[in-house]
Amino acid sequence: MPLRQFQALQESWGAVFADLAQVYPVVSHFGSPEKEYQSAQKTAALFDLSNRDQIELSGKDREKFLHNFCTNDIKSLQPDQGCEAFITNVQSRILGHIFAFNHEESLWIDMAPGTSESIINHLDRYMILEDAHIKQRTLEYGNLYLSGPQSSEILSQMGLNVETLSVNQQLREQDSNSRLTIRRVDWLHQPGYLCCLQYVKMADFWKRLIDNGACPAGQDTFDALRIEALFPIYGVDLSEENLAQEAKRTEQAVSFKKGCYLGQEPIARIDSLGHVNRELRAIGIGEEWVPPVGSKVMAGEQGKLQEVGTITSSAKSFGKYPAVAMGMVRRDSNKAGTAVQIVSENQEVSGTVFTSLD
Repeated sequence: MPLRQFQALQESWGAVFADLAQVYPVVSHFGSPEKEYQSAQKTAALFDLSNRDQIELSGKDREKFLHNFCTNDIKSLQPDQGCEAFITNVQSRILGHIFAFNHEESLWIDMAPGTSESIINHLDRYMILEDAHIKQRTLEYGNLYLSGPQSSEILSQMGLNVETLSVNQQLREQDSNSRLTIRRVDWLHQPGYLCCLQYVKMADFWKRLIDNGACPAGQDTFDALRIEALFPIYGVDLSEENLAQEAKRTEQAVSFKKGCYLGQEPIARIDSLGHVNRELRAIGIGEEWVPPVGSKVMAGEQGKLQEVGTITSSAKSFGKYPAVAMGMVRRDSNKAGTAVQIVSENQEVSGTVFTSLD
């Protein structure tokens, strides 16, 4: 019932849902994607990211256990501090892309939609004598993501002191009956706050954010902005086929000082070599056509084009380019500024490789 009430509130603000039959229906837009995009760049946009999965890891061995199965330093996290990481297999292939936060008595782990079951199953395989317990939290807690240059100001107006938060720090509202936690994660290259709270309070909190100046925004705009910021979604842009360094998030998500963990040796070997053979890139398209997922990325001399990558995400944009796309691109063709052709069954357009529009 709380979810349906929240959907009704969003609909009263003009929400258009992609598919109401989904487990968690996602808003495509609120009538004007261009307004949403500009708000995210100039003021603040509010996205409902409650389709993202969340789990809680408790027990006295929780930090040591998770530390042994992901690419970043979990054991050094102080209370209310977090980090980005990949969970990898022994070949350093990516099994999950996570954001872990220290809640003192437990670790909370945020991850891409629909990925918690496979991660839980993977971790369960290695739990033998450790005092570590996993609890699924996805169905209890939702996520509202506020992003934009005025997002800090909006939350401060609501009495939420986020001004001092650095990236990957969080604020827990101890007296909040919604168990609100606000996590600073600048996924869209703007100040961004992932507000995690119980579903029963989602509608009220969403309305308060709107009343204080946030612009409601949908998945169409979020996809455009995340592609431009080169922020991937596991299961869409990344999969078990990818090595950790192919995601181009090594600086944020991989520690080379933490010691042994599952998949460490191949990651260290790649680091010593200095490169991988392909890497995630964004592509700006000079036309409004949005290429379908699976379109080929071609590069080379005219008449001698070769396939160098595949599109994994794409979206209409209202920034530098009319449309943007993301995909894995071979090293010999993924330098920023490289001209490429994107080819589908019935259309071909020119594009330009970039790593960030910043």
